[in-house]
Amino acid sequence: MFRRALLILAVLGALVAVFLARQSTQEDELLISGRNNTVLFLTDSHHGMCNAHLATVSALIEYHPSLEVHYASFSGIASDIERITEIAKAKNPQAKIHWRQLDGPSLVDELNAAGGAQKIISPPGPSGLKVFAEMVPSVMAAWSNEAHLSLYHQTADLIRKIDPAVVVLDSMFRPAIDAAVNLNRTRVYITPNALTELLAGVQPKGAIFWKYPGTASGLPFPVPWKEIPSNIYQQVYFITKYLTSPVIRNKRSWLQQHGIPRAVNLFEMFRQDVPWITMSYPEAGYPIEVIPDNFHIAGPLVLDVAPAETQSAELAAWIKQAPTILVNLGSGFQYDESRAVVMAEAIARVLDASDAQVLWKMRKLGEYGDAFREPLSKYVEAGRLRLESWLDVDPTSLFKTGHIAVSVHHGGANCFYEAIIAGIPSVVLPLWADLYNYAQTAEYLGVGIWPNKTLAPDWDAAGLAEAFLEVLSGNRSVTMRENAKALARRGEQYGGRKLAAELIAEMAAKGR
Repeated sequence: MFRRALLILAVLGALVAVFLARQSTQEDELLISGRNNTVLFLTDSHHGMCNAHLATVSALIEYHPSLEVHYASFSGIASDIERITEIAKAKNPQAKIHWRQLDGPSLVDELNAAGGAQKIISPPGPSGLKVFAEMVPSVMAAWSNEAHLSLYHQTADLIRKIDPAVVVLDSMFRPAIDAAVNLNRTRVYITPNALTELLAGVQPKGAIFWKYPGTASGLPFPVPWKEIPSNIYQQVYFITKYLTSPVIRNKRSWLQQHGIPRAVNLFEMFRQDVPWITMSYPEAGYPIEVIPDNFHIAGPLVLDVAPAETQSAELAAWIKQAPTILVNLGSGFQYDESRAVVMAEAIARVLDASDAQVLWKMRKLGEYGDAFREPLSKYVEAGRLRLESWLDVDPTSLFKTGHIAVSVHHGGANCFYEAIIAGIPSVVLPLWADLYNYAQTAEYLGVGIWPNKTLAPDWDAAGLAEAFLEVLSGNRSVTMRENAKALARRGEQYGGRKLAAELIAEMAAKGR
């Protein structure tokens, strides 16, 4: 019986390794490089993913001004490109980004049309597994058939027209990936995602099943012995659903019928001759044994184009008044009324029990009144609480003021690493899928707390307040802060956005 189980695990491990890392016959085709020293970025406008690209492009035009740099995306980041360019020009007058705006819906637009974040909010473990298994293929094939085809042609036309030596891709922007793949262009991926998210399947001895927790499992690392059967079930369920997804199969079939031979290719992204540049680094995640040669660890790929004082002197001055808790649950999250009420009550408890202040990025989901704000009115009037629908200052710049004491976030890859790289401990409030893994990682590294685990994805005010206060000034706060700062120092040693820019510049120099 035990031998049979080992055999099954070995077969499944081989399946995952093949799925994630196999080299197809396409790799026999030599990738095509275009004009020497020309770079084209193709990304979605979702800040959770593209901030790593924006950080890289800012370093590219600052340190390699002789390159011709093009950036194509949606209107949502046009102002970011403009701001990056203006600040880079102050350091180097030759700095320039050729902006190319795409016509069509962004990933967030398509996801919002399908129900947005509220649709994918789900508990960790088996009870949320079905939602997770359906979510991933839907995100991979997020665009409607017509929008995908249109964006494919737009990005393919840009590649032909600009003829770049290297195309820089966002792993979530599938139409552009299809364009680069079908034109067989030299390309590189930049990602904020954890190494284990990308490489658990190629670790030895089938470790993806018995050692590494499933992405949406909510299990700690290493997986406890009693939870291994559950973890195996969740991993096999997800892999099977992913490989046999009718959403992907139907999208691929339709696109192939409309002139895209290699559409939504699940294997292409792991070609050994296509580099990945990762914001994640080994010390800032679960231990990992095997890192393929085409994976380059960059560390801090964070957008930090100017001091907070330059971006908003008024906000920077306010932050300096007292230790500040930043509550920022990502660019795509909106509060329904029930979560707004719970968060408001938690913040009121924290402000009542400490001398801290709170900067709360708060956007409503749907229409409801402001009754949730009643417990907070006295703190708003006293200037100890600010509610902002959007932050006009890069989070990294806020962190660098030295006055952000706690980062409260949802566990998105970008938020997670921004806090770690800044040396700031976190309270992580995961709501779906991979967010649960980042919450567990924060606790494993000793740099954060995941409160209300048994209630996830819901919260209660008492649990939130207790976690906020513990990270702010509790018994573990000093240790968490020391751990975070140690990880930040290690991350800086990798080179960050400057290293990413150098790697891309080297690829660009090999063009025609």
